[in-house]
Amino acid sequence: MEQRGAPSDERAAVARRLLDIRAAAEALFIDAGTVRAHRRLYVAAGRAGVGRLAYVGYAPVLSETQTAELSAELSARVYLTAKAVCGFVAARFSLAYAPHAMARLPGRIGYVWKRPKVVPPPRPTRRPSAPSSTRRCCPLMAQAEADPATPLLFVDATHPAYDAHPAQGWIRRGERAVLPSNHGRVNVTLNGAFSWPAREVITREATNITGPEMVSFFAQIEARYPAARTITLIADNATYNRAAAVREWLARPGCRMRVVYLPPYAPNLNLIERLWWFFKKKALWNAHYPSLADFRAAIRAFFLRQPRSVEGRTRLPPDQPLPLDRQQTSTDFRSVEVYHRRSPVLLRHGTTAL
Repeated sequence: MEQRGAPSDERAAVARRLLDIRAAAEALFIDAGTVRAHRRLYVAAGRAGVGRLAYVGYAPVLSETQTAELSAELSARVYLTAKAVCGFVAARFSLAYAPHAMARLPGRIGYVWKRPKVVPPPRPTRRPSAPSSTRRCCPLMAQAEADPATPLLFVDATHPAYDAHPAQGWIRRGERAVLPSNHGRVNVTLNGAFSWPAREVITREATNITGPEMVSFFAQIEARYPAARTITLIADNATYNRAAAVREWLARPGCRMRVVYLPPYAPNLNLIERLWWFFKKKALWNAHYPSLADFRAAIRAFFLRQPRSVEGRTRLPPDQPLPLDRQQTSTDFRSVEVYHRRSPVLLRHGTTAL
């Protein structure tokens, strides 16, 4: 059988020569291809052939001023490819650069090809109207305290989901507390108003918060204060608060209600936000309700448990059935103390409740 390949002694010689080339490359800190090229020249022409290797550097295409300008451009804008940098050099300096040559130039002036770091966006600057709206809350609250005929109410809606609401608490180290979850595809929508300084809460359960629903809720609030000259509502800029139906209802003759809209990104100015936080903490956090009916009953029971504050109205006993479509309650939160980090308006009035 014929043996393929070179004889064993020739293969051994090639192996030794390769080892010598690699050792020379490592000793001279050059690549093995350069050593092989020098060896071929030495075999072909001896020392004279190797001596003809005269590497002469080239003058840079860009001047120092142009290089500094290119560096400033790379600092101001992230170019995705070397071809894009070539386009800038051609447009700015009228110089032609090949992409493979341009790929080396940024590295020589201190740039690397990598992704930018993602950071949070800067905080949005407040509009000029925001400070004036903030300053208007305090006079309105002072006026409501001085004149009972001009009640002030903070209006907002909440949508607790029928799902688990886990919250941090003390759990034995090494153990895991389990909170069963629900599907979470159903919300209980509550429309609420928190009066100042009486701290009376009026809630209304609805299917959706729309313009007509807000009109019905405003009519309920207006009926609650028959002796009031002016009823001021403080609300956010939600679409339903500025709906056409709401504007038409507020513009009708004899309307005693007016709406003051909060500036954008200012939920801390709406006092009812503290109530929603307290309500979720007491009724929803770390609590499991097997059915949606139990979930609704727990929400209603939270408001019905509070002491009554309106003369002539009594709270329903816990065993009395409640309607599922609408629920209206009036409760007093004088005894409720809620801690909230963002309460500049309350601190300015020096109150400790809510």
